[in-house]
Amino acid sequence: MSEKTFAAELAKIPYGVSVVTAGVGGTENGLTVSWLTQVSFDPPMLLIAVDKKHYSTELLEDVPAFVVNLLRDGQTKIAGHFAKPSTTKQRKIEGAQTEQTPTGLAILSEALAYYECDVVARHEAGDHYLVVGRVSNAAVLNDGVPLTTASGMRYAR
Repeated sequence: MSEKTFAAELAKIPYGVSVVTAGVGGTENGLTVSWLTQVSFDPPMLLIAVDKKHYSTELLEDVPAFVVNLLRDGQTKIAGHFAKPSTTKQRKIEGAQTEQTPTGLAILSEALAYYECDVVARHEAGDHYLVVGRVSNAAVLNDGVPLTTASGMRYAR
């Protein structure tokens, strides 16, 4: 199967769209992620997949924790903003409405929900890095339904 055919087939699977934030004390930043899944109820764990060639991969390399901000339907502009290429000095999180978790990590105030995660594992898997996080804190922030890729949405970068 060609890569193009496989990508077309994968586009049929609906994924929730999230912005992952990491860093504290002036180093906060974020990136858009659409490959997110629960991996365990006990303990509660989530897994995110990030393309190795993604410009924000370094954001998750050495951090002990991150936040998954699940976006709501209609937040494609936010998804697109955090999907934009950036340099290591550019802070895409500036200008976004944020709150902080008890440990100081950034939460996007307008998100549907958030999941604060402590990193428990990192793995290479083909052209992606898999980051597993144990959920230490979570909350529903707003009413709505999750933003998904089900309608073939491709957020503008």
